[in-house]
Amino acid sequence: MTNEELLQIIEKAAREKETVLNLNHTQLSNLPPEISQLSNLTELSLFNNQLSSLPPEISQLSNLTRLSLFNNQLSSLPPEISQLSNLTRLSLFNNPQLSSPPPEIVEQGTEAILTYLRARL
Repeated sequence: MTNEELLQIIEKAAREKETVLNLNHTQLSNLPPEISQLSNLTELSLFNNQLSSLPPEISQLSNLTRLSLFNNQLSSLPPEISQLSNLTRLSLFNNPQLSSPPPEIVEQGTEAILTYLRARL
């Protein structure tokens, strides 16, 4: 998926006040800051992509309850994710380069991940 196609999807989802966005299996290597326009999202699914990082603007998705990031190339998460106060499910497994949060924190689940990230804000 090209960046232009992704921006069109984001614009359409924002216009239609979508609550779920599925961008699985789209070979995404980055997520643009414009993702912050999707304030109505409760679920964002980004698994099986090539994401190596996330923009800090993801913290503006204040209604997000589920964020699926498994099977990517993430090396770290932005601490701003900890500002997602409604987030109850954060899926990170199979991100072999992920060092922040460390694997032992990831294994403990969403609350442990958020606590770890809050300490880094």
